[in-house]
Amino acid sequence: MRSMWFPALAAGLALLALSTVNAQDIPITGNDSAPALKVSEWIKGEPVKLEEGKDKKVHVVEFWATWCPPCRESIPHLTELQKKYKDSVTIIGITDEEAPLVKEFVKKMGDKMDYRVALDKNQETAKAFDKIAEMPGIPTAYVINKENKVVWAGHPLDEEFEKVLATLTKDSAKTPESGGA
Repeated sequence: MRSMWFPALAAGLALLALSTVNAQDIPITGNDSAPALKVSEWIKGEPVKLEEGKDKKVHVVEFWATWCPPCRESIPHLTELQKKYKDSVTIIGITDEEAPLVKEFVKKMGDKMDYRVALDKNQETAKAFDKIAEMPGIPTAYVINKENKVVWAGHPLDEEFEKVLATLTKDSAKTPESGGA
């Protein structure tokens, strides 16, 4: 009997591997304005309108799912980055799953998932971001600068992701007293 379920398990694992992003950047031009978030429900945190954040904060829009092991692996890292850049970056995790499932997951994660979480019920937001840089799978994070332009996309555990955030927030931290612009 064991031999009957093994091929199905192997096929399922292969499909899962294909549906997740490798830690590589997704090529983008950096000229595209971030699309509006078409959120059906905010599960955690206050609603965000990207266009209202222009000239104020850097935003990260990350697409994920509760069932995705690489997504679960990136959650503590995103929380760490949200705490590190709390005054200059807003991280938003977006999923298309059912509200009760996501609410229970977020509640169970507690402080380990300490950033905004929203539902994209009809995948309108995901489709809009796909027009800028197609997601090869999840998790995929998009970094939006203060000019509301998407400047980077890739896996949230990619070391380049944190470098981009550091660069964008370093520029915003410069003041005339510190020798910046």
